[in-house]
Amino acid sequence: MNYFGTDGIRGHYGGKLLNDDFAYSLGCALGGYLNASGPDPSVLLARDTRPSGEKLMVALSQGLENSGCRAMDAGILPTPALAHGVVGRKVDLGVMITASHNPSGDNGFKIFSGKGEKLAIEQERLIESRIELSALPEDGARAPRDSETGKAYLDYVKGVFPDGFLEGRKVVADMANGATSGTCIQVLSHYGAEVFPLHQGEGAINENAGSEYPRLMQAKVSEVGAQLGIAYDGDGDRAVFCDAGGGLIHGDKILGLLALDAKRFSSLDGAALVATEHSNSGLEESLRIEGLALHRAKVGDRNVAEMMRREGCNLGGESSGHVVSSNYLPTGDGLYTSLLVAYAMVRNSKSLKELSGAISLWPSRVGAFPVRRKVPIEDEPALSKALRETVLGLGSEGRVLLRYSGTEPKIRLLVEARNRELADENFFLLASVVEKIL
Repeated sequence: MNYFGTDGIRGHYGGKLLNDDFAYSLGCALGGYLNASGPDPSVLLARDTRPSGEKLMVALSQGLENSGCRAMDAGILPTPALAHGVVGRKVDLGVMITASHNPSGDNGFKIFSGKGEKLAIEQERLIESRIELSALPEDGARAPRDSETGKAYLDYVKGVFPDGFLEGRKVVADMANGATSGTCIQVLSHYGAEVFPLHQGEGAINENAGSEYPRLMQAKVSEVGAQLGIAYDGDGDRAVFCDAGGGLIHGDKILGLLALDAKRFSSLDGAALVATEHSNSGLEESLRIEGLALHRAKVGDRNVAEMMRREGCNLGGESSGHVVSSNYLPTGDGLYTSLLVAYAMVRNSKSLKELSGAISLWPSRVGAFPVRRKVPIEDEPALSKALRETVLGLGSEGRVLLRYSGTEPKIRLLVEARNRELADENFFLLASVVEKIL
């Protein structure tokens, strides 16, 4: 597809792809798509804190209104708040204006169905087929403001766990100067936590802050003696964690400890966890020892959610920090994930370090390399040969994953093995071939 990637549409604001004219054209295409399905369609819009968000929202809403849709602007909210609002307000579609963890100069669009789910690829193709690039009209009314969506989301999250379960706990929360700045402290404080906030809106979104730069969060945890550190991404659907010692906890360990906690308290459906092809083989082995299966989906939380529905599972996620708990929402929510992790600590009377210690990961090395073009790997004979030989050489003692990023001009390489030297050796071998060819 020309516009949609792994997780919606994303690009540098003001560039050829991502600009106000494109937002207007996308709004027109979405309107045509919805009008084909039924009369009087409605769309709920929200955005993160990027400077370009308001202009894109106005342009998008003009396209929607001009194509016969009713648009509502829910303001600055985390992505999961929009997904919750789509269902609660009974609208036909939701559009989140965000570029997630990307730099503040980027922006984009995440689109949700009336069920609060990410759109299927077939639906994205239909929308793409309707996009006809045209200039944004000079005059046009902006969508009316909607203040109920954010309030309803906060009420929902505040009612999921026992009141006061975090009493006496210190929590550091890095909000990445993003969309959780208006929700995170309210909710954590409601449950009794003493919250030490970082990056609550005093700087640019994601700039040396949040899930992509957790070092300040780790240092703050050690400084104040907190039991838990959390760093959200810009739109709030992901979270990464550190323990009381300031040690960063791998995302696969978070997934594993949540699965084991759910099993322990009889709330894990399907006796399995859904992760992605990117997740560590040690996670699979650790779960198998406890009698649980690991189902692997393609990378992307949409693919995780689809496999969860197919396999009858209610817990899944990605090692990047996306966690989907379908009993709560059909998409990821970093705030809810952090509450799940904290609740597991409290009801098991264990530290995060102790809980995560139940998952043993294999040594691995990961890298992302810029590419000039995304040529199919099978069309590059030298790269295909090197990849084939590496896979054969590792056998059952390791694994290789080489794939293009769906959101950036990069190729991602993962090599893992039971032996650290084996993982490093094969990673550097393949990396040299990738850099030479692509």
